[in-house]
Amino acid sequence: MIITRQEENYFKIQSGDAALLIDPTSQRSFKGAAVAINTVRPSYIEFDGTGDCFWIDHQGEYEIQGIHVHGWNAGHEDGTEKTIYRIEFDDIIISVLGHITQEPSKDFFEYLEGTDVLIVPAGGKPWISQATLYKFIRQIEPSVIIPSLFKDLKPFLKECNVPGATKEEKFVFKKKDLTPGAMEIKYLEEKK
Repeated sequence: MIITRQEENYFKIQSGDAALLIDPTSQRSFKGAAVAINTVRPSYIEFDGTGDCFWIDHQGEYEIQGIHVHGWNAGHEDGTEKTIYRIEFDDIIISVLGHITQEPSKDFFEYLEGTDVLIVPAGGKPWISQATLYKFIRQIEPSVIIPSLFKDLKPFLKECNVPGATKEEKFVFKKKDLTPGAMEIKYLEEKK
């Protein structure tokens, strides 16, 4: 599996010929993608329905080309609906907190149990505070944490008691490479 961070909270996750997009910002990126997931509604772009990409922008359960997606409502703010997703793709569980601004309810501990890779908004205001976020992450105990939505990662790393992190172009791994509960931080650079 390969995870790349295109920008902000826009990620591409690929395994073999199947690709999944999270919060895409351009319809050009749909080429070759099986699924596009949006953590906010209305999304950054309008989907015109063309192509083979399956568009998800709200809670529910979906299965597309062996990719299982489950989304739960994470609240509404200023006319924006927010969704937290759990994705099962190639025997790996990836959870995406998206654009949350407050700690999710306790129900989410059960929903996100067994998460291998957790993508989180690590920038603090206007998103969830780093302290509250890390408290939530510790209860999930993913193998890997991938920060998103940040200008400066240092406050989040400090909250996590991690002295520093090296930028990586992409995260390439298999299920056997992951250590349950390790909470290793992968700092992915933006492709833009």
